[in-house]
Amino acid sequence: MKSNVIALAIAGVASMCAMNAHAIQELSGAEAVTLQLSESGAGHMLLVPYFSTQNGNATLLSLINMDETNGKAVKVRFRGALNGDSVYDLQVFLAPGDTWTANVSQNAAGLSYLTTADNSCTKPAAAIVNATPFSMARLNPNDTALERANGTREGYIEIINMADIPPQPTGVFPLITHAADGKATCADTASNSSWTALDVDMRSETAIASYGLARPSTGLAANWSIFNVPKALSWGGNALAFDATSVDIPVRGNVAYFPQSDTPAPKAALYSADPLFAGNTAQPSIVAASMRDLPDMSTPYLNGVVNPYEQAKIIADALSVKSVANEFWTDKTIEASTDWLFTAPTKRFSVGVDYKSGATAAVFNSSLSRNFNASNIVATDRALCVATGKLSVRDRETLDGSAADEDLTSTNSPNSFCGATSVLGFGGEADGMSPVLSANVANQNIKVAAQNGWFKMGTLAKNSVGIPFIGLAFAQAYNPQVSAGTSGNFGVTWQHRMFRR
Repeated sequence: MKSNVIALAIAGVASMCAMNAHAIQELSGAEAVTLQLSESGAGHMLLVPYFSTQNGNATLLSLINMDETNGKAVKVRFRGALNGDSVYDLQVFLAPGDTWTANVSQNAAGLSYLTTADNSCTKPAAAIVNATPFSMARLNPNDTALERANGTREGYIEIINMADIPPQPTGVFPLITHAADGKATCADTASNSSWTALDVDMRSETAIASYGLARPSTGLAANWSIFNVPKALSWGGNALAFDATSVDIPVRGNVAYFPQSDTPAPKAALYSADPLFAGNTAQPSIVAASMRDLPDMSTPYLNGVVNPYEQAKIIADALSVKSVANEFWTDKTIEASTDWLFTAPTKRFSVGVDYKSGATAAVFNSSLSRNFNASNIVATDRALCVATGKLSVRDRETLDGSAADEDLTSTNSPNSFCGATSVLGFGGEADGMSPVLSANVANQNIKVAAQNGWFKMGTLAKNSVGIPFIGLAFAQAYNPQVSAGTSGNFGVTWQHRMFRR
């Protein structure tokens, strides 16, 4: 398996290698010892909180290499909103200072699909990327085809710098560097076969270095935008970034390059905390992982991190919050409404769903029970939910904005977060769709008496450490005073206020 992936600077490495012929054969010597949220917005790993192709939405992604010396070999993975299943992935190879752009829309079959006109290299090639819709293969086979197609239309995005590509005349670097016409080769040449060599699993850092890959450094950034042309609305933001650091300084992590192929990855549990990959003698893996499933956010990137559970725990601890607050608009005079987004990017590493059982059967990772566990997860007919904590609402004049009929404690109340990416709508109707983003995979609407104000929601449930969440509020409104022929629609976004104590 992938010998270049993990730096295990601990006793017992030799015995582990002896037991597993595909384990690490050469230590990669990463300098980083932890992962920290990046203040600059650039880092080694990125999280885009939401993508959507629902009801006229399209998502634009810009991936930027702010490192002007080294290229980057980057993994991009789209996960579905319901249970965090992988619905699409690819590799992007960025030259120094390069930007790659892509558009995610809905095709005629109701599936999300990614298209790019960018000249940066990808695996698979851009022509294949543009012709291949998102996959329903990992989604619940007990759902209808329409439900599974819907499952490709919302979710979140993981982005990981697998390896740097330092400047040199041989190896991958000259193949991904843009020529005078702005295009890169993205293929083997008569004297350089490094491009196809990356499609084969290389089991040591020395082997992978011979093709021009090196330990990953910081410098990745991303921006995302959701456009709805029919509604003349748009929203956007920047990806959340993690830096691999030592003494609070970004340094190099472990090489985490895996081939972009369907070759089986029989030891995937060594490199991913996903409980559905964690096969053993007593319990075979529920999902047969392939090389393209790796790396993910849990793949050990740090010196001294023995397994993926430890890394997922570091990320979860950095994101855990005890309550979330933000503003909302529901003013009928301007046709206002608001959606709140809650994305739990580490939930999939704590619990997955075994669809083979014919029910929503939770499969827990016992090594990651701190935030999501059998005591606070409730399975519905399709998703895994965790109960909310205390709810409170104020209007703009400080008055209690709860509904007179106690909506906040009724069935209209958001008493749980369901899904890996869930949306709470203010001002919507009970039509199965959120009022702003048209979310309908894992969403619910809430009614409050106040037309405008702010809302606070606890995330503690039965858990004293909180829930790892990222997210923001999306609002829309209409200005009735605009002149004829001018769109009066406007959209805004506000980052959630996350309370960690």
